[in-house]
Amino acid sequence: MKRILVLSTILLLPAAMGCEPMAPATTPPPQVAAPTHATYLPGATVRPEPENTVSAVDTAVIWADKYAKAMEELAAAQDRVRTAERGQDDAEKQTRQLQRELEQAQKELDDANKMMMVLKGELEQWKRDVLGFRKEIREAQAAQIDALRRIMNVLGGELAEPVTPESDQPEEDQP
Repeated sequence: MKRILVLSTILLLPAAMGCEPMAPATTPPPQVAAPTHATYLPGATVRPEPENTVSAVDTAVIWADKYAKAMEELAAAQDRVRTAERGQDDAEKQTRQLQRELEQAQKELDDANKMMMVLKGELEQWKRDVLGFRKEIREAQAAQIDALRRIMNVLGGELAEPVTPESDQPEEDQP
């Protein structure tokens, strides 16, 4: 079908463009005198070989087929290019999205790092406070015991065993 369409296009194109068929010449061609020294002409002329003779219509059909094949290849190549471009656009969108997510994660990580540093400082302060508080409690207990000892002495009571702050600590169970 394509061949018929291409062939009809090739044959009708000159007519559509306004070309008219050539009229036969009214004057006979001039007579040319035969050259006298033409011995070199038989070897110099180009004669078409009978097996290589291809008509203009056949050549046009061949070129039309080649053109159709080239157009199909071009269309397929353009489809591949469009597909590759869509894939590249999708990859670029995904890259931009991942970049935004990475920046957000880095920001959150930096914030978490700062928070951890603050919490570490607060924990160290808490440890110092607790250890200092324990020391203050021991000193207060020692002062209470000393005050109770004085009260007992004033009231005339005796202590069976002197209490020292070191004995205040709980002893470990021995197996």
